Amino acid sequence: MKVSIVTPSYNQAQFLEETIVSVLDQDHPALEYVVVDDGSSDGSLEIARRYESRLHELIAQRNAGQVAAINRGFRHTDGELMAYLNSDDTFLPGAVSEMVAALEADPSLVMVYGDAIYTDAESRQTGYLASRVWDPPLMVRNCDNHVVQPSSMWRRSAWEQAGPFDERGYYFFDFELYLRLSALGPVKRIERPWSTYREHPASKTVGDQVGKARDYLRFADSFLTSDRLPAELRPYAREGRARARVAAGNNLYGQLELGLARRCLWGALLIDPRAASPSLAFKSLLPKTVVRRLRARRNAARRG
Repeated sequence: MKVSIVTPSYNQAQFLEETIVSVLDQDHPALEYVVVDDGSSDGSLEIARRYESRLHELIAQRNAGQVAAINRGFRHTDGELMAYLNSDDTFLPGAVSEMVAALEADPSLVMVYGDAIYTDAESRQTGYLASRVWDPPLMVRNCDNHVVQPSSMWRRSAWEQAGPFDERGYYFFDFELYLRLSALGPVKRIERPWSTYREHPASKTVGDQVGKARDYLRFADSFLTSDRLPAELRPYAREGRARARVAAGNNLYGQLELGLARRCLWGALLIDPRAASPSLAFKSLLPKTVVRRLRARRNAARRG
């Protein structure tokens, strides 16, 4: 089965070559690989051009965002199976063949996913990232994605019904796709590492907590209230919307964005008090100077 893989690339020249090589070195014989440079200014495009002869396609575009870059890349492919790999992650050796084998072994599956190994900016292994059991109702209720994205692969036939990615999304666009896939057939988790997942200051996971918080709200108010959420998952959406606001409020509180944090946390109480965090909601009422002082005192106690 042919596999289509897309890498969106934007100003991560430090990691891009390692990502590209990890795909090109896969042993699966039928693989088409598209790299989409999203207006990089750090030499990323020049790095990708070194490998252009081995790529299915290299696309250079004006900056349109990660999600638009992935969607555009997939439009230039026709493989029966699909995956995307961000430009700071890598596939482990043999990963693509193993994912393909799992999907070939059970034609009813719409997606498989596995685990990953954490790495840092110097590509040192720092820990193990275990995926979690496939449980869409629980994932909606807790607003919590159990799938390790770089270790996931799905069928194009499912993508044609559940995709493309929502280009308004920033952090949870893949989570939305996974939930939509849940209505199309079974998904299998395999407890095996298939990728590396890099944590570094510029990554979305580590860096932009305000952007992540805003996407929690978009996910809660745009996706969880829409008919794009499968009907069987809608009974859990109210709790999920409240927990999304708690998570957003917690991120914003950590960044001392207390006004927006306050609106998120008290909004969660209005949506579903059982899923809210009253203690954090009350903390958000404190003046910023007091929050700073309490945080400094807590950090000092930890160091002591």
